[in-house]
Amino acid sequence: MAKSTLKSEVAPKGLNFRINQFNIGDKFATIFTVIEFPSIIGPGYLSNISAIPGAKVVVKHIPIELAVMQKAINKEVAELKEEYQKESDLTFKERIRNDYESLDNFVSMLASTQSKVFDFQLHIMVVADSQEELDHRKVQIKNYLTSLQMRAIPLMFEQEKVLKSMIPVFPKQDIEERMGIPVPAPTMAAMYPYVFDSIKDSGKGTLLGMDSSGGVVLFNQFLYQTKKEHNRNNANVIILGTSGSGKSTTAKLLLRGHIRNGYQIICIDPEGELESMAKTYGGSFVDLGKGGSYGMINPLEIVADTEEGDMDAKSGNSILTSALQSVRAFMKYYIPDIEDDVLQMFSEVLQETYKRFGIDYDTDFTKVKSENFPTFDDLYTTVKGKLISMPEATRERDVMERLELRVRPFINEARYYFNGHTTIASDSNFIVFSIKNLMNGDANTRNALFFNILKYAWSLSLDKRVNSVMYVDEAHVLLAGNNELGAEYLAQMQRRARKYNTGTIIITQQPTDFASPQVITQGKAIFDNASYYLVMGLKKQAVEDLAKLIDLNDAEKESIKSYSQGRGLFVCGSRRMIIDVVLTQDELDSFGGGGGL
Repeated sequence: MAKSTLKSEVAPKGLNFRINQFNIGDKFATIFTVIEFPSIIGPGYLSNISAIPGAKVVVKHIPIELAVMQKAINKEVAELKEEYQKESDLTFKERIRNDYESLDNFVSMLASTQSKVFDFQLHIMVVADSQEELDHRKVQIKNYLTSLQMRAIPLMFEQEKVLKSMIPVFPKQDIEERMGIPVPAPTMAAMYPYVFDSIKDSGKGTLLGMDSSGGVVLFNQFLYQTKKEHNRNNANVIILGTSGSGKSTTAKLLLRGHIRNGYQIICIDPEGELESMAKTYGGSFVDLGKGGSYGMINPLEIVADTEEGDMDAKSGNSILTSALQSVRAFMKYYIPDIEDDVLQMFSEVLQETYKRFGIDYDTDFTKVKSENFPTFDDLYTTVKGKLISMPEATRERDVMERLELRVRPFINEARYYFNGHTTIASDSNFIVFSIKNLMNGDANTRNALFFNILKYAWSLSLDKRVNSVMYVDEAHVLLAGNNELGAEYLAQMQRRARKYNTGTIIITQQPTDFASPQVITQGKAIFDNASYYLVMGLKKQAVEDLAKLIDLNDAEKESIKSYSQGRGLFVCGSRRMIIDVVLTQDELDSFGGGGGL
């Protein structure tokens, strides 16, 4: 038996070069050579390229002698001047002028910094198991590079030379004399993916974890109040991930920091995961899923979504109009198939009921207490009275009869959740609302109660004198059934939070609900009005739907599908990085047993 050598062991079974691709054994491959770069390159630019799945990136930089560089620049300047003088088309003349200015800036930079210049060559090798897969990857990579303002092509009839130039054991190839772009040393150094830019915010931050370089991520959700940088314009955070990805633990870590900082915290926690934490830190835990004497929020109470100091006797018009819209959204949650004419009649009957209690568009709501608002008992009385006054069978009576059937459950089986005056009273800076007893019950009752709590909780977050945090877990429930009114309410809350020094933490495992065609306008508004996203592990379809809401490149899409527990893509304003959320055992113990890692 012939003795095997290292060369025979590592060498591929066969190489077959074609026009613009080649075969390595049973694999299909091609090499892209980058021939154009963007005019402006940011730090760590090559990290975007090195993260492309299924691709191998080779960078070569060859020093260029100063005399050669000067000769090339002078030649290029002369050619541009000649082109500019000959060109008659104004558009092309402007393009030539921009090229000339760019070259002039390049020369000025070289003169001022005395930087060395390198011939920069970038090759991207793509390997696939089939021709079809290779064609698909080629299209993906070309599109991705185009989005980065780069142009790359597989050099025809020269794939073998490019491959040899990429492998150190081969001698220098003549193609290296013909390819490449002059790049000054500072720019080249900054391009490399090993330039790390971690987050170390000043002020009252939370040690969130570590980035891929091992640097700490110290995150201040309210940084915009003291610094304007990297498009961090508000304190709204969205955390996404499947069950078990670590999103709940991450959210609790942020809450723990906010408790330490003395912020006002209002949480909607459907599953009751924050009960232990609330008790540990002296907060109030209100389980509205039990209803009745355990706690009640009157859906018909007009909860002004404006700070009390901003209200006056003339603001009743806008407050009542907004309240009527919110109650309509509530009815859509409880009765998703409610007819438009019945919903309109409900609004009219509700206004008439308010009038019986002295509430109209001129009311000063700063003087109206919870016990002064009508309940569903009072609304039902109005409906019955209207029916008695309509002895003849008319279309209006038909609508009123259908409304009576729709309202009747609120005074019967649903009365423990919705029929009564608001009984919530807490002076705690940390209050948690839960509906865990209903999470596996009737979906319509659960969704309506969730929205009713959101409306009330938002009213507690409007004190401009303190920083407030509005925490909403399982936020996809609010978009259940494509309820546009409820989705719009959440979008408005996101838009207005900054005005009241409020930051939101919205948590969901189903971005699909935000990207549904019926509510995608509101879904995009909810995401567009957040400065921060932490995207933890998600399934394939969820990743595709998330890409409809935020910008994700192909590399990020692929990596999100395979994130381990606690790892996520952190989009922090205009910066983005992969981080690992890190906690101490003491921190984990302080969260209690509800959910998390």
